Amino acid sequence: MASENPSYTKPDFIINEEAPRIPDNDALALACERGLNWMMNEYRRFRNFDESKVPAYTLPPLPDTLEEWEKVRPELWKKFEECIYGDFPPPPDHVEVKLLASRDDALDNTALRREYRVYCNMDNGRSFNFDLLLYLPKNTAEPPPCFVHLNMKGNQAYGPDMDIRPTRSPVNKPGRWHATGINSQPRGLDVGRMSYAEGVRRGYAMATVCYGEVFPDNLDGFRKSCYTLFYDDLRPDYEIPLEELNAGRVRNIGAYAAWAWGYCRTADALEKIGLTAPDKLGCVGQSRLAVASLLAGVHDKRFKLVCCNNSGSGGAQLNRRDFGSMLQVFQACRPNWVTQNIEQYVRREDTLPVDQHQLLAMVAPRALYVATSSQDLNGDPYGCFLATQEASKVWELYGLKGLECSDMPPENTPIGNMVRYHVKTGKHSLTSYDWEQYFNFADELFGKC
Repeated sequence: MASENPSYTKPDFIINEEAPRIPDNDALALACERGLNWMMNEYRRFRNFDESKVPAYTLPPLPDTLEEWEKVRPELWKKFEECIYGDFPPPPDHVEVKLLASRDDALDNTALRREYRVYCNMDNGRSFNFDLLLYLPKNTAEPPPCFVHLNMKGNQAYGPDMDIRPTRSPVNKPGRWHATGINSQPRGLDVGRMSYAEGVRRGYAMATVCYGEVFPDNLDGFRKSCYTLFYDDLRPDYEIPLEELNAGRVRNIGAYAAWAWGYCRTADALEKIGLTAPDKLGCVGQSRLAVASLLAGVHDKRFKLVCCNNSGSGGAQLNRRDFGSMLQVFQACRPNWVTQNIEQYVRREDTLPVDQHQLLAMVAPRALYVATSSQDLNGDPYGCFLATQEASKVWELYGLKGLECSDMPPENTPIGNMVRYHVKTGKHSLTSYDWEQYFNFADELFGKC
């Protein structure tokens, strides 16, 4: 953990706040990527997309009583940390917010736009920061409900406004798996992906943070991540000498937990800002960030609606169901996302002490929405449905209605109550259709219907 030495020197990327958060030695990161190529080919070779070849499996059971569930819930969370995600970072000692820019005529004069820098400070002098973009509907009588979403390309990328501050997050270089390049600051990439205007029209605030500012998505991302608040030794795996590995060193932190921490610290910042309803907060994530959104929702009860969009392996997809992406994807090309302990379960998923239906269940009794896409076979839409269906039993222990559906629904047919699921027609994506369902659900939860 972090040193208490008062002479601690801040890293350059914190002193020079506007500097891009790229690796200090990208050549080493590239060499490691190339070394993983063989495992990547093995991962692709082992993937199964044939439903008839899914072997029989048995899921770890859920408790039959609410008393038993509330007793085992903390134990389950600890197992997920130990086996898959690594330790969840604690909150900082203090969160401070600085206004960087504002406009009162955003989104065709329907919204207020605010841009903030969020400082996470420790009493020992350590500090970390990320940028928050917030859209608010104009002329609301009360603070509006708010959706929190982590994005991949930068806050400036997905809205119609061309004057949003640039991100410090790195991006993928051509032919690279990981984000190590200088961001070209794209703008207006995919307005539908975030649905800012529609959210504002329906009375919601929309908050977003670029995930690469919280944890740069590369093998050396640890050294420029929120983990600098808590740890002295953040060497990437490829810099660890063999003698340390033989002595039993295991990295027990990963990017998923860091990005989930980013969701939670965004909730802290929104409380500081005071322009949104603190008791009407939802979180949304797509792909790897769907996993982060789910972890944040499990960890932080301030999120009353947890939306997990195309999460795939590590999220809503069952580990024991050998279909699509499996745990081997983390060993093959994304080891930075998870704890190293996960390696002992690769191709041995049936030995895991937990499975993803249990993680979904930990959102209860708050609202959960799991969404998939018909063409995203790597993310196993049917397996995600089965996990959601199984998890619904815990909502029933709370006297609430869950999914209440025994069969996979047709495409574009949302189902469920306090637990919902849909499979939309199309590929691995977050679209205006998905947002429409999340807004509809939030309308019911937050009294806007």
